[in-house]
Amino acid sequence: MMNTNTAADKIYIPEIHFAPMQGYTDMAYYSAYSNFFTHIDYYYTPYFSVDDDLSGTISNIPVRLFNQTIPQVLPKNIDELKLLLEFIMRNHFSDINVNLGCPYPMVTKRGRGAALIAADRIVADMIDYIHDNSHLKVSIKTRLGMENEMDILKLLDSISSKEVDSIIIHPRTAKQLYKGKVSLPIFQKCKELFPHVNFIYNGDINDLQTFSHLNEIIYPQRKWMIGRGLLSNPFLAGNIKGVDFGNETDRKIRLHDFVCQLIDTIECVSNDKGHAYNRVKIQLGYLLNAFPDSQKVRRVVRKSKSLNELKLFVDQELC
Repeated sequence: MMNTNTAADKIYIPEIHFAPMQGYTDMAYYSAYSNFFTHIDYYYTPYFSVDDDLSGTISNIPVRLFNQTIPQVLPKNIDELKLLLEFIMRNHFSDINVNLGCPYPMVTKRGRGAALIAADRIVADMIDYIHDNSHLKVSIKTRLGMENEMDILKLLDSISSKEVDSIIIHPRTAKQLYKGKVSLPIFQKCKELFPHVNFIYNGDINDLQTFSHLNEIIYPQRKWMIGRGLLSNPFLAGNIKGVDFGNETDRKIRLHDFVCQLIDTIECVSNDKGHAYNRVKIQLGYLLNAFPDSQKVRRVVRKSKSLNELKLFVDQELC
């Protein structure tokens, strides 16, 4: 059906949520990123589970980002949720995000992540428990199901009447991991069947063209979560919001300063040089296409032997 919305109807500033990604978007990354790219509305921590050493998971959150930071938890039942909720409250957060989206077998086989999508009563009980025992705003991050993309409708039927601040949907099944197409018709169906729910769209927003295309298809959609697209193009949130980053030289300087601060921050919080070196290689692997010559970056990252070598390359390539 033709979209008949006028241009005036579409003048709005999208709300951008930075998706949590294990091993990538820790507080070292967010701290450096937010100094140079100020267009994110909310940052989500990689998930906490009862198997983690929780004492060190939030120690590096900059004070200036605290009110924008939403901790994500990965429980499989109420007992695990209780421990995680106590930790979140003890550290004075105002929000909690429950992960029903992690698709990896090492998580789902333990009854966590996407395995909970089919356990709609457990999820509903979790939401009730949080509201009965805290002041926190609750959000849910989910996929469509483990294998059946229609499972999301049963979940929404159980929790849509609860006090849920927002529901973030990545419209793939867990079985797909990050392969194949997202199911936009199912996301649209969720919006049609549950119009009172505050949905956030997540999935495959890798560039401004893709965002614009999605914005046309699932209009009106005000809130978006982006992960890999921001890791590979740190300018993307600003591009979506219409920010002018200047000419090519201006962009290179901003990218240079961001990457240098990211390397320094990772080195500062890492246990040793080897760990920091491996972290920086991973981050640069995502940032390939942000550099003028992505193939050159790939070669240097692959052949490099030290953190200092990577620092020198960044200086030479972006200055």
